[in-house]
Amino acid sequence: MPAFLRTISDDSDFISLVRQLDVELAEIDGDEHDFYAQYNKIDKINHVVVAYEKELPIACGAMKQFDESAMEIKRMYTLLAFRGKGIASQVLNELEKWAA
Repeated sequence: MPAFLRTISDDSDFISLVRQLDVELAEIDGDEHDFYAQYNKIDKINHVVVAYEKELPIACGAMKQFDESAMEIKRMYTLLAFRGKGIASQVLNELEKWAA
């Protein structure tokens, strides 16, 4: 089971994972990537969770306050080698606990 760290968007492990996410999304989005990328900024996000397997950051997710009673989930990503193991669900669960 991974360990989870609650942090903010200037965390270097979060930034590294998001860069990998952006590379993957650029391939998926193709010519439309620049349009979508404008909505995926990570500055000033105060609720970030990074999952670790030993010392290795393997997944992340963030949430940004949408209004007084809602948070928006942002920048969910799991390294390819760790997909299919329920880690993204665990990251989301950590974010939900934090929001509560």
